[in-house]
Amino acid sequence: MSDTKTYERNIYCLEGNWNKNPRSNQSVKPMLELLRTFANIKYVYYKCDTKEEFYKRLQQFTKGTYKNYAVLYLAFHGQPNRIEVEKGLITLREIATALEGKLANKIVHFGSCHTMRTSEKNIQHFLATTNCQFISGYRKYVDYIDACVFELLYFDLLQKHNSIKKLDSLLFKLSPQLIDNKLKFVIYQFLY
Repeated sequence: MSDTKTYERNIYCLEGNWNKNPRSNQSVKPMLELLRTFANIKYVYYKCDTKEEFYKRLQQFTKGTYKNYAVLYLAFHGQPNRIEVEKGLITLREIATALEGKLANKIVHFGSCHTMRTSEKNIQHFLATTNCQFISGYRKYVDYIDACVFELLYFDLLQKHNSIKKLDSLLFKLSPQLIDNKLKFVIYQFLY
């Protein structure tokens, strides 16, 4: 089967606070603007300062209004198997429970350090519970600029390829240093 079709995979982004300075303008939003301007990828963006807002926006993503938004991009500080929201942690299992059965044909990308440093069992539970097409993210601390450069490429390639093998192969071919050494990027799909 050929994998040359164009896919409309708009991005629904939830972002946490990167530092405690209220005047800080650190954000992934400029990267999303680049994707909109140069790759015609639409996006919806929400800043989530509290767990309540995070869960509210997760539920909002599952509504029909956002059916053309195939990528759930979670940009937060992270720890192994967790993201940091507010002053607490939310596990992959808790996110999966909130999205149970609601992510058919969707992709979840964790733009957070260490979150994907977890067991295969946790990853497969997330995939099976949510029904998402695949899940991706980083297994170690990532530099902000390195991650942004990589995510520009990744989100662009998601518009062109549906095969996880093809995506993984192209990403490795185009940026092996980032994938293997600097970011420890991983992508998973459900194992039947």
